[in-house]
Amino acid sequence: MESTQAIQDVKEKTFPATVVKVIDSCKLAINRGKIHGLKQGQRLLVYSLSVQEIQDPNTGESLGYLEIVKGTGQVIHLQEKMCTIESDKQKILTRKMQKNVYFGLRDEIVEYEQNLVPFEDPEPGDLVKPI
Repeated sequence: MESTQAIQDVKEKTFPATVVKVIDSCKLAINRGKIHGLKQGQRLLVYSLSVQEIQDPNTGESLGYLEIVKGTGQVIHLQEKMCTIESDKQKILTRKMQKNVYFGLRDEIVEYEQNLVPFEDPEPGDLVKPI
């Protein structure tokens, strides 16, 4: 059995991954694949880092860099050393409440459009991590 430290070491070496190609606004290729432990359907966050380091205004302590979220996606195609991820956000068409006749409760009914919401300005070099 692998130690907790060994698993943590692998995660630190695997992520963050990097976007290596923007296929289209909803599909990206990243530089991680099967050998890095990624799985079909795994959810990932795509982001970039702020240019300036953020400091706590009260203490002056560095808080690091702000992660600017560009979207979320899931692995749709795995290769040994890279994979393709596709946006997993869909546009909401309608949202309404419906009363449940049997229990007197209200259920939320959400209808989604078939089109995916694209990543926000994805670029090669953007970072990727699991969520």
